[in-house]
Amino acid sequence: MSVCVEHDYYGVPIWLMKDYLAQLGGQEVTEDVVVGSHWRAELRQATRRTIGSLSVGGTTVVFFGEQIDLDHLFERLHWKTLRGGG
Repeated sequence: MSVCVEHDYYGVPIWLMKDYLAQLGGQEVTEDVVVGSHWRAELRQATRRTIGSLSVGGTTVVFFGEQIDLDHLFERLHWKTLRGGG
């Protein structure tokens, strides 16, 4: 059964997310769509988050595919999107 999963990646601009997805086998088919083997990702700018004077942007990605394929993709993508500084 195909599923749809939405994730926000704060601190990761769209251009960098496209690069990460390409490293994981994706091909950019339009400005906001990357397609890989058994998955599809639609990218858009995430709503900025503000805490005090700090404002952080990022990328919202909506993933489509079989859950097992997305789980495999998320496992590999997680290591690319870790951000230090906490």
